[in-house]
Amino acid sequence: GTDLTEAEPMRAAYDSLVKNGYVVLDHVVAADKIAALHREFDSRYRRYYQDNELDDTLEVGNRRYMIPVELAGPFADPEIYANPAVVAVARLALDLDAVLESCGAVIALSESRQQHIHRDGPVLFDSAISAMLPAHALTFVLPLIDMNQSHGSTALWPGSHRWRERNEDVPPVAPDIPVGSCVLWDFRLYHGGTPNPSAAPRPILYSTYARRWYLDPRNFEKPTQPRLLYDTDFVRNLPEQNRPLFANLPDRTWRS
Repeated sequence: GTDLTEAEPMRAAYDSLVKNGYVVLDHVVAADKIAALHREFDSRYRRYYQDNELDDTLEVGNRRYMIPVELAGPFADPEIYANPAVVAVARLALDLDAVLESCGAVIALSESRQQHIHRDGPVLFDSAISAMLPAHALTFVLPLIDMNQSHGSTALWPGSHRWRERNEDVPPVAPDIPVGSCVLWDFRLYHGGTPNPSAAPRPILYSTYARRWYLDPRNFEKPTQPRLLYDTDFVRNLPEQNRPLFANLPDRTWRS
């Protein structure tokens, strides 16, 4: 398999993640592959384009929902769920036994307002200690349409993964992220989705990469909401180099 952890661009990306709390990785997937993925998403998950929380979804802001996405069809493409560049940065930040803790999508419906500013999970231990620790989990976002002023993006507060509390005086950045590029941020980083002023939903695929002992305690309190959605064929066909990412799956019969 492709291991990029020694590659200089990945180490530079990791350094940026440590310093700023986030990093944008450009052109990690071909734009035409993302366009096809967007069409497939529209086909499979159009039922979620409604302003209503369902059994398997979570309302995460005004007209904004986190939904499950099954690791099947084009969503089971290793370039999507285990992109070599993304996994390299995740392993540099979280150690070589980092796991894929959850994945799905967040849909910002048309005319959704600014999301509340938040961290993706509670800080570990005492807040003063937490700011000094290395990352325990990362959020990966792969937009299915361009993140920009037309569709909205995600506001990020650089360096806020080291804050003990939110500093209201520091302005955020809201990077333009074209299809095929992605963003990774430290779970402790303050952020919030910006409004979607367009007439179309803005879907992003997300994954949480985490240290093997960490389980997101905040976003999956509903028992009907899956962290990972897959079938036995997916597990059976996992490429050898990606199996460590799924070391926490309850069914580990594929392991040697």
